[in-house]
Amino acid sequence: MADIANSWEGISSHARRVGARFPELVAAQWCLESGFGRHVSGKNNVFGLKGQGSGVSTKEFYDGKWVTINAGFINFPSIAACVEYLVTRWYKDYRQFKGVNNAPNRYAAARMLKEQGYATDPDYPAKLSRLMKQYAPESTKITMIGPKKRPQDFGFKKGDSHLIVNDIIETMKAFSFEGKLLWEIPCLARGQYSDYEWKIQRSDTPVGLYKLGKLYNDYALYGDKGMYDRTLLAYGWAFYDLIELENQEAGNGRAGIGIHGGASALGWPGAWAPNQKLVPTWGCIRCRNFDLIHKILPLYKQGTVFCSVSQESQ
Repeated sequence: MADIANSWEGISSHARRVGARFPELVAAQWCLESGFGRHVSGKNNVFGLKGQGSGVSTKEFYDGKWVTINAGFINFPSIAACVEYLVTRWYKDYRQFKGVNNAPNRYAAARMLKEQGYATDPDYPAKLSRLMKQYAPESTKITMIGPKKRPQDFGFKKGDSHLIVNDIIETMKAFSFEGKLLWEIPCLARGQYSDYEWKIQRSDTPVGLYKLGKLYNDYALYGDKGMYDRTLLAYGWAFYDLIELENQEAGNGRAGIGIHGGASALGWPGAWAPNQKLVPTWGCIRCRNFDLIHKILPLYKQGTVFCSVSQESQ
């Protein structure tokens, strides 16, 4: 079998030719399993497919921790043959297994791969989803959908403020009761999965109007010298609970959405840095740690803070 380009385009194009409904997911697996084609487990094995062949040391996630094991990985005559093997056994129906081609969308297909035992990494679907969103955006034509309600529908008054989050341009703007622009900061209202399916756990922040509820101000306890802690790692300097005003959490089967900093992906002390890199959350709004305390907190102390979230729409 003739070989194909060892690239995102080459992998996805061949995956489409041999029957993958979600060729960009195949390409994401190639990227994750082989480091963009730089590392193979067996000869021409760019997907970490186990079987009789080359013996290789690899890491697997068991009982809540990563362990190193030795495993056999299949040798293929070409990368094209490796792609066809993957698509035939995991994307199409194969023996008693339902292939991930049966999933309603590419994010559900990524979850099916984990559910059916393709990988032990609990974050495998999220990692694939991030790669697809980065290298194969869902749409080049972007429209926006926003809240149906306004702060004025809930007693908006002098001293209150309104945060407007636009996930398309990745900003949060703050306006006073009088309509004056107070500041603008970067933020993400982005989860690990689809831009459009807010009913999926870990997907984007559901569209709608919220107000800020309880504040968990860890910066007030630890200051700039926070010590490592899993909660501080994930949420950073502060967490503002968001109270839904349009049934957008309960109506989508979501809960626990808020505004916070941190980022487990940055490690420690990176997640506690004042202006840490913004990476997607599990559906909350992520801001820089510094802005949580020095931009949002003064408004929170002054009056009710409303928050409108707008997202991409198909």
